[in-house]
Amino acid sequence: MPQAILSKSNSKSINIDRNKYICIICEELMMRIMAVDYGKKRVGVAITDPLGTISLPLSTIAPKSDSDLIERLKCIIDENEVGLVIVGNPLSLKGAPTEMSNTVERFVKKMKRRIDVEVVLWDERYISQLAVNRFKDLGISSKKEDIDRVAAAIILDEYLESKRV
Repeated sequence: MPQAILSKSNSKSINIDRNKYICIICEELMMRIMAVDYGKKRVGVAITDPLGTISLPLSTIAPKSDSDLIERLKCIIDENEVGLVIVGNPLSLKGAPTEMSNTVERFVKKMKRRIDVEVVLWDERYISQLAVNRFKDLGISSKKEDIDRVAAAIILDEYLESKRV
């Protein structure tokens, strides 16, 4: 196996397995990302694969309250080792805040106080319509719950695409 030598300032050397060192670094950099499509009745959730590269629709939650929703999202975050949460922000077509985007911003503030993971708002204009169109294009009938989790996956896809170089 390839070996590497790390030198410390006191001129002692440490032999390490280079492949093992690279794997440790990769594990530290990899994280799952979760997206949330927040709605008054239902909340769609999507998550990336362990490498953080592919979005997967996960579930639709019908929470009793914001507190209930945050607790359920915390469970998903913990179970899946999520390192970042993207929350769709439903701005108007002109990019201005809406009544719903103000509601989402208040929810995100509550969420940030109760979880230890970074939370980012993401412009979600047209996302629900894109989700509906995906089902139509495939000739599949869809329930509202399906649309919510697919909308979350589209939010996540857009975020991932924006970060690719």
